[in-house]
Amino acid sequence: MKSEKEKERIDSINRMIIEMASGNFSYQVERSGHDDELETLAVLLNMMAEEMRESFHHQGFVNPRRIYRHIAQMTFILDQKFKIQTFNNLTAEILFLQPDELLGIHFPELLTEDSKMVWKNLEPDLENNTFNKTVHLDFQTPDSLIVPAFCSVSLLFNANEDSKKIIITALQTVVQSKETEAVLQKAIQNGKVDQKVRKKAGKLRVLRRESDVAKIREVYLYILKNLDEPLLSLKELAHSFGTNEFKLKYGFKELYNTSIFRFQTDERLNKASLLVQNSEMPLKTIASITGFKSFPHFSKAFKMKFGYNPSDLRKASRKK
Repeated sequence: MKSEKEKERIDSINRMIIEMASGNFSYQVERSGHDDELETLAVLLNMMAEEMRESFHHQGFVNPRRIYRHIAQMTFILDQKFKIQTFNNLTAEILFLQPDELLGIHFPELLTEDSKMVWKNLEPDLENNTFNKTVHLDFQTPDSLIVPAFCSVSLLFNANEDSKKIIITALQTVVQSKETEAVLQKAIQNGKVDQKVRKKAGKLRVLRRESDVAKIREVYLYILKNLDEPLLSLKELAHSFGTNEFKLKYGFKELYNTSIFRFQTDERLNKASLLVQNSEMPLKTIASITGFKSFPHFSKAFKMKFGYNPSDLRKASRKK
């Protein structure tokens, strides 16, 4: 049985793979120091991400029409006790945190252990009004991914010595398509969902925050618990779970590699298959309690998924 620590390492590696698959090579997997296969995989992923960053950087200059580099800036304003007073919107997204999880916390809490020491060595110099330095800091996300960044740390000018503020800025490079989520979402809302829009939306990383992932998982569980009920429309589902149609549709696909409708149908058929084999219920009753409007519709869908009719499966199961 895997330990909790091993599960955390596996989750971190999975998250890294998702980020890389979506074209984001800004992260690294935290090194554990173990001499095992997971550590080997982490090293390889980190090396690959670094190589891809360099590759895209080179291609961006050689063929700027092919791709472009989206510069995402993290900005923090700290008080004299190094508590975060404010930050820009992208900061929370890059670190996979909610805004209220950032506000007021001690800045070093966001850093890896090594970077905490780097920051501690900076603290005495921050008393100097002319302080301005660039340092390498590694931020740690809740998924144990590492966000390496070169940060500019300096004091903001203020005539009041008792209210000094520290500003920290860091730039992250994210490779993305030129179609942003907002543009695609607008196209969907306007009904202009052609094949081109679907293709671009399917490649876009939609689930940027853990809260978005949590909402999609809630929808997943809701569908499983209500297989016999008609599926709500995307708009109704999105409203019920506090998200929007775009994130619901493409976020579900991103997380589970299937559409909401296909997932519901497949789970209904899986449940029906178990009932056909292990109960004496009439097939029409099974079709009804698994949410199918008619027996012909159920039989057709069943055969498309499994390659045989429910009646054939019933006969075969009774022969065992």
